Amino acid sequence: MINTMINLLIIFLLNVLGTCLGNLKTTFLAQKAIKPVYVTTFIDAIIFVYAFKLTTTSSGYGFVLAFAVGKMFGVFLGSKIEKKLAFGLFEIDVYKHPIPGKLLADNLRVQGYSVTTTLGYGIEGTERLILTIILPRNHFSDFHEMLKQHGNVNMSVKSISQTYGKVGGMNFAAE
Repeated sequence: MINTMINLLIIFLLNVLGTCLGNLKTTFLAQKAIKPVYVTTFIDAIIFVYAFKLTTTSSGYGFVLAFAVGKMFGVFLGSKIEKKLAFGLFEIDVYKHPIPGKLLADNLRVQGYSVTTTLGYGIEGTERLILTIILPRNHFSDFHEMLKQHGNVNMSVKSISQTYGKVGGMNFAAE
């Protein structure tokens, strides 16, 4: 009985770990960070084979359930880890009226953000200033909190894999 419980726990934990690695592998691929993909794929394959072997050589539906629940919890845990690591870059377009937009752009530049402004037109030809900011994903929550201090801000956020040249350069004194 204790041996069965230990095997159930091992199957569960192996699938949690293997699925977390699978999620990280997908994140690395999306960010074009290929070297870590080799390591995560190798370890994930070993874990999968061992967990699958334990599941198939055991009897009872509890082992299949432990396998499936481990996979499910691994996805949950993997997404939490990926969110904390926040690999990659965001391209953020902020839409403001011209005068408040210029003030916001200048404020962002003073705080170390690289900002490009473009004049655009909204509904009925209303002028809008589009502020484009590229920053690491792990800086987004601070950036978003800072934007809230400037009133109503409409924005779009896109994940990007890389930039070239000085685009997205940040000049934070604390870093």
